[in-house]
Amino acid sequence: MIDSESNDTVDYGRLVWSDDLVLGVNSIDEQHREWIALVQAFEHAVTEGRPAEEMRSTLAAAVAYTESHFADEQQVMEEAGYPFLDDHIGQHQLAWDRVHAFASGEVADEEMRRSLAEFLPQWLMLHINTADRQFARWLKGTMTPGTGSGTSPGGPTGPDGRVFGDIPV
Repeated sequence: MIDSESNDTVDYGRLVWSDDLVLGVNSIDEQHREWIALVQAFEHAVTEGRPAEEMRSTLAAAVAYTESHFADEQQVMEEAGYPFLDDHIGQHQLAWDRVHAFASGEVADEEMRRSLAEFLPQWLMLHINTADRQFARWLKGTMTPGTGSGTSPGGPTGPDGRVFGDIPV
């Protein structure tokens, strides 16, 4: 997902699944792939000027999946004993609040089309590439070789245990 016109920087406006997004946590990777497909369907409805009812139905599917995915991802993190779960939940809540405000009809259709078509793909890509990737690296660092689980921390972390210490959570 590289924008060749801007010196190899990630273009968060074009949401596509790629191997660059694979975290190595199968359940989360599968859900991210499905979630991206739903967000793409919404984006296409917006960019193709589809009727408001079609746009709303694709958004409703994406919103329902968002809620389900957040709950599943948070459960995986809780079961693993992820020390930054509260921070991650906070990020999910910020996105959920914004998406829910649009999906609830509190915002005019045109504003919803424009804002969500920009917000959802950008937030999703940024979140996967920072907060979710931080969890995946943390999880891999806690795995005991040969058993697939364990509690001994490891991996490239900073003094506070975070992989990306410079990224606010």
